[in-house]
Amino acid sequence: MIGSVQCNSGPLSTSHITAMLRSLARLHFRRSASSLFQISGFLLSPFAVALTTTNNRSCKMSSSCSISLQPPPAPATTRRPTGPVPFLEYPSPNATSANISSNSSTTKPKRYLLFFISGNPGLIDYYAPFFSHLRSLLNELESKSFSSASPGQQPITFHIYGQNLIGFSDSDHAPFAPGSPETEPFVLEEHISHLYSSLLDLNQKSGGFDQIILAGHSVGSFLALEILHRSLQSSSSSSPSLQLPISTALLLFPTIHQMHLSPSGLHLSRIRSIPFLNNYAHVLAKSFVDLVPGFALRWITRRVLGMSEHGSEITTKFLQSRDGIWQGIHLGKDEMGVIRDGEGRWGWWSSSPTSSSSSTEQNTSMGDDGAEVVAKEIETIESDWEQLEVDRRIRREHTNTQNQEHCEQRQGQGQIQGKATEKPRFFLYFGQNDHWVADKYRDEFIERRKREGHTGKEGGTKIVIDEDRIPHAFCINHSEQVAEKEALDLEG
Repeated sequence: MIGSVQCNSGPLSTSHITAMLRSLARLHFRRSASSLFQISGFLLSPFAVALTTTNNRSCKMSSSCSISLQPPPAPATTRRPTGPVPFLEYPSPNATSANISSNSSTTKPKRYLLFFISGNPGLIDYYAPFFSHLRSLLNELESKSFSSASPGQQPITFHIYGQNLIGFSDSDHAPFAPGSPETEPFVLEEHISHLYSSLLDLNQKSGGFDQIILAGHSVGSFLALEILHRSLQSSSSSSPSLQLPISTALLLFPTIHQMHLSPSGLHLSRIRSIPFLNNYAHVLAKSFVDLVPGFALRWITRRVLGMSEHGSEITTKFLQSRDGIWQGIHLGKDEMGVIRDGEGRWGWWSSSPTSSSSSTEQNTSMGDDGAEVVAKEIETIESDWEQLEVDRRIRREHTNTQNQEHCEQRQGQGQIQGKATEKPRFFLYFGQNDHWVADKYRDEFIERRKREGHTGKEGGTKIVIDEDRIPHAFCINHSEQVAEKEALDLEG
C-alpha cells in the first residue's frame, strides 16, 4: 500500500528536512534543474543515489538511454470537479450602466474578456498581484478610450478572469486514491475540457463578449492553444453558444513544444526512469512536508527561497493541502508525455502525419532529424482559421443567392460571424535560459515563424525573448514587471 511506504535511509535530521523543502519548492519556482534528485536522495539507499547520480552524468536522452515518457493513463470518461473551483475576477469599473451613461459617448463599449490560465501548480491565487496591477493599468487604458472616443466610436472595457486548475483545491474533488485513473489526479485532457466549458459558460452568462483574449502561463499556454484550436473547430457549428470570439493569445513563458527536452524536463524524465520514484514521489514528498509545521514552511519559503510574502503564503497552503502535491506531480508527468511533437493523445500539432508509435521512437532517439522538428500549434490554428473563413464565405455566397428574407439572414450572420472574422494574434514572451523550455527548439520555432512571414504586424505573431532576467515563475516576485509588458501588448 502506498500509505505504508517507509524511509529506509535512517532517521532524518533537521538539516535534511530543510534541504528537502528547499529542493521541493525549487522544483516549481526556481531555476534549479537538479531539485527533484535532491528530494529523492534522502529517500533512497546509497546504491540508488549513486545510480541516480550516474544517470545524471551519462544519460543525455540519446538512443542509448531509453526513458519511458508515456503520460499517466487517462480515465475512461472525462471527469468534472465535484465542488466549487476557486477563481479570481476583476471586472471593469466602466462596465456598469451608470459609468457608461455618464460618459459623453453614447456608443456601447467594446467588451474584452481576458481569460487567464495558470501554470503548474494551478493555484490562481499566485497571480493576484499580477491581476491587481494589470487591472490598474487597464483602468488607465479604458479611461483614455472613454475620454478620447468621438461620437459613434467604441470605447473599450476589459474583464479579467482566472480560475484554479482542477485538482489543486481540496474542495473541488473527492480525495484522490491510487490504483485507477478514475480516482487519481486530473490529467491535461480533463483540464482542457473543464476550462473550455468554463469559458463557454462565462461568455454566455455575460451576454457575450465582443472579443476574448486567452492568456496562459507555462503549461497554461499549451492549454490556451488547445482551447483556441477546439473553439475554431466548433465554430462551424450552427449553435451560436459554441462560437467564441477569441482574437488574441498571450503566452507567457510558454511550454508548448518538446517540454521533455528542456533542462528541467530532462531531469524529471530521468527521475521517472526509476519506477519507485515514478510511482511514489508524491507520497514521499508529502510525507516529508507533513513533518514540518506551517510557520517553518513559511520561514523557509520566505527566507531561504526568497519568495514574496504573498508567494510564501500561497506556497505554504499548497504544500499543506491534502492533494496538491500529488496533483502537481501527476500533471507534470502528463506534461512530459503530451507536450511534444507528434506525441500523446492529440495529433493536431504533429509535423507529419505519423503514427503515435513511430513518433515516440523518433522523439526518444532525437537524432539529427529531430533538430529540424518545430512546433506546429500556431500554424495549425491559423490553418483552422483560414478554413473557417472559406466555410463562412461559402455560406455568405449561398445566402446572397436567396431572395426571401435576404436582409434578415445577412444581418443575423453578421452578428454571429463578425466577432470571429479577425485572424487570431499571438504574443509569445519567452524567458531567457528558461529551465522548462528547450532553447534549441524555441530558436528554431522563432526562426521558422520569421522565415515564413508569420511575425510582425502583418504576420499576426509577436515573439519576445526576455532581457530582464525575469524567471519562469514570474508570479512569485515579478508580477508588476510582467503586467506592464502585457498591458503594452493589449494597448497595441
